[in-house]
Amino acid sequence: MVNQITGLRHPTAKLAVLISGNVLMTFMISAVMPASSAIARNFSGLGQVDLHAQILLLAPYIALIFVAPLIGGLIKTYGRRTPLLMAIGLYACAGAAELFTNGFWTLVSERVALGAGGGAITTICMTLAGDYFTGAKRTWAVALVGMASAPGSVLVLLVSGVLVDWGGWHMAFIPYLLAVPVFAAALLFIEEPAAAAETITRGGALPRLFWLLCLITMFEACTAILPAVQLPFLLGAIGITHATIASVMIAASACVAVAAGSLYPIMRRYLSVNAVLVMIFGTAAISYFGFYVANNVYSIGLALLIIGLPTGLMIPHFSAVTIERATAEARGRAVGLITSSIFIGQLAIPLVVAPLRAGFGMKGMFVVLALVLAAASLTAAVTPRLRKVQHAPG
Repeated sequence: MVNQITGLRHPTAKLAVLISGNVLMTFMISAVMPASSAIARNFSGLGQVDLHAQILLLAPYIALIFVAPLIGGLIKTYGRRTPLLMAIGLYACAGAAELFTNGFWTLVSERVALGAGGGAITTICMTLAGDYFTGAKRTWAVALVGMASAPGSVLVLLVSGVLVDWGGWHMAFIPYLLAVPVFAAALLFIEEPAAAAETITRGGALPRLFWLLCLITMFEACTAILPAVQLPFLLGAIGITHATIASVMIAASACVAVAAGSLYPIMRRYLSVNAVLVMIFGTAAISYFGFYVANNVYSIGLALLIIGLPTGLMIPHFSAVTIERATAEARGRAVGLITSSIFIGQLAIPLVVAPLRAGFGMKGMFVVLALVLAAASLTAAVTPRLRKVQHAPG
């Protein structure tokens, strides 16, 4: 079936493949979280139990940060379809290998390969969302692909926990096998976009001040995810140690994130890029002030719900702004760099938390960051306004 408006064959099926690809990226870490303690016990003989468990958990991010911008440059020359199929194949093979691996460093290398595949998949899927669609349809496509990570994360956390209880820590890697049907669907529906094929031989500079957008993205990614990372310590400070309570609170915040991501295309009809930034940083500042004054599970939960809004807008907004402003030639490289920036921001959380907690304590850290976020919101409000829509050619 050909869409009579855009000339795009099977647009819904293509979008479903792109959404599924981005969900695979989410599985890299979320699927393993319920198995972290079991993995730590399995490798306890190596010493430094927590360190080894964290290395295994975060190993995919190490590759993703480097692969995302690299693949973004390569697809300008080699196209989108073949690299995407190769990336999904790598992801499936690495994920399947983890099911049968017991050696620590072998498992680490397989998870690095998984991260390489995942970084390539998410970069190409987001780039294709910009290639296949234009105008308002592009904003919707980017938002749907970007927000897919939140519900995907919640779902795989629940499923993986059941699998680990049933069959042991290796079962946490079962969700990676979903890459097989995604590969089949991509093989059937994904085509090389005409615009990309026509422009791959030409150059393409990154958008103006793109480095600043990358820095802002890192800052937003760090501050949006930091509260969920610190939640066990916040709950522990008021005497709550049950993991189930923390899981329910994070899941509720993720639901807010899904709703925010879903509403992003509607927001962009009425709000400029600056206005969305004001909303992102402003609500994050309110949330951080909420964590500062919170003294029970309900007030902590309310603050966590509020941070769900900037968390949900993070990927759709920065990806959409990147795609809108990058030419077809530079789109893949720009998306790769933004994707890398998002994960660098998340990995930077311990580097931000350690000195702030040492200098100001847990509560002091939140009030300091709240003031920084409020200043960022004010800066976005007074900076010369960016147009609501500023699409690049192609």
